[in-house]
Amino acid sequence: MKTRIIISVGRSKMKFLQQIILLTFIIFCVNQSVTAQDNFSKYSEHLDALHLKTHESVNEHKLPKRKHVGEVLAISTSDYSLLLADNPSFPKDTIPRKRLGGRTHDSSDPIVSVQNYSSDNSTDSIPKKKKKKKEDDFLSMDESAKTDSILNGNLSSADTTILITDTIIKPLQMLYMDSAYQFLSQNKYEDAILYYDIVTSLFGGTDEFKYAFYWRAKAEMGKNDLASAFNDINSFISIDNCTSTFCTDAYYTRGLVSFKMKEYESAGSDFSKALTDSIFSNLKYCYFYRAFCLGESEKYIQAVQDYTKFLNLDKYKSVSSAEALYYRGFYKVKLDDNRGAISDYDLAIEMYSGAYESSKNKNQIYFQKLIDTYITRGLAYADIKKWDQSIADYNTVIKMKPDYATAYHLKGLSEIGKGDLDAGCLDLSKAGELGSVDAYSDIKLHCK
Repeated sequence: MKTRIIISVGRSKMKFLQQIILLTFIIFCVNQSVTAQDNFSKYSEHLDALHLKTHESVNEHKLPKRKHVGEVLAISTSDYSLLLADNPSFPKDTIPRKRLGGRTHDSSDPIVSVQNYSSDNSTDSIPKKKKKKKEDDFLSMDESAKTDSILNGNLSSADTTILITDTIIKPLQMLYMDSAYQFLSQNKYEDAILYYDIVTSLFGGTDEFKYAFYWRAKAEMGKNDLASAFNDINSFISIDNCTSTFCTDAYYTRGLVSFKMKEYESAGSDFSKALTDSIFSNLKYCYFYRAFCLGESEKYIQAVQDYTKFLNLDKYKSVSSAEALYYRGFYKVKLDDNRGAISDYDLAIEMYSGAYESSKNKNQIYFQKLIDTYITRGLAYADIKKWDQSIADYNTVIKMKPDYATAYHLKGLSEIGKGDLDAGCLDLSKAGELGSVDAYSDIKLHCK
């Protein structure tokens, strides 16, 4: 009888000790969760002011109405250092709809599945199949059954630690990822980076750790921190080793970063890697960007071919097609295919004009692209000595922008080429008045 009492007391003490350990652990984890939520609230306001958008004033200009094509540009495409984030003439790199860090746990989801929360895999000696079965059995219980199972000593201390980790630490880890995603989707890049920093600092060796580099690169691109974005996407590619569904997009993203850094050779290489995935959602834009990279390397024939592939995939439905037509025409001129270039410029002018007329407040970027295309078409006409068509294009530009010195300068040269020396020299003089220093060199050459 005495022995039974001692055993009973011993068991009671053991249960009490387990309860104390469990309670201490739970309190610690709850405090961590509360801290994460406090951080979320703390930083949800202070960066709002950083993302105020400025709007440039737009002048009204009259142009003949044409068929509307495409979406509204946000920044100029003339400067390739300003491509990417806000320029629908180029693809917007949108956040995939599938949320990283969602509340539903799916072991088949490559994003949220977590294999081991310790960076040292050697410490986990439990066979994976056995561990998985215990986890599944435990997670299938209701909350009271889970608690009873732990408090009644039905689980070993190792199993208890694993299950507590999966049911408490894992939601905490995913809370950071979900919070970061919310900030990223709202363009609050600084806040997003803060939470991805926490994940990369605390949760090494997990899938969330790996994907934090991927998403942090997106946030860094948003704030134009290209060097950091390049390093992070490199880290993701190195860790992932192309085992996830994000592999192709990682190459595409690194290509975009290199492209914006004007590292065209590296960018072209990454776009080529992405093109090996025939079902990649941004496949056509790999051709679009790689075409420019090829052109910068003076591989004009390949550039023309890539723009053609893009146009066939885009089916001339977006303003990106207008941009592709413009640059395909530009590279055709490099290949002395002026007539082919003029045909491309004709379509580009129609698309830019339609987009300009249909845009709110007559978007100034479309207006500038129209000017650029008329100028380049005028040059192509001049190259094949179609002086009247060339002069007509320059006159259109002068009506659109009366103080544009380049238009007067080129018009004057075309008039001289046509044989109208007086008109040509007067236009060269006008170009000089408007600030063209080169116009006076041509006056000395042609107008003696």
